[in-house]
Amino acid sequence: MQDGLKISSISWLRLRLRVLAGKLYELAGVPGIVRDCDYTATVCDARIRVRARELFTIITVNGLDIYFHRLTGGIDGVGLGAPPNFRADQVLQSDQLPDPSSYPHHKPQKHSE
Repeated sequence: MQDGLKISSISWLRLRLRVLAGKLYELAGVPGIVRDCDYTATVCDARIRVRARELFTIITVNGLDIYFHRLTGGIDGVGLGAPPNFRADQVLQSDQLPDPSSYPHHKPQKHSE
């Protein structure tokens, strides 16, 4: 029983030290540290991928890429990742929109400064 209590005390102490370090890092503005990994959650059918690159850390959740600035940790943007069997020649082009001045109700306005 004594060994179980000792291990429990050490685990509690390690947890408290980690919380303290996290609070100090947060106070100092140090961004979180992540490592490359892949994770699949079976409960909600989520696929998560983490990749640390030169400028951004990219976290992908079910094909949605979220870009985090490497130095600040702030979100820089989002995008849609390409599927695993993506081929560039399969991309459809968008239709060209007509020039707004060709609309009958469009009246150009002169802006004054």
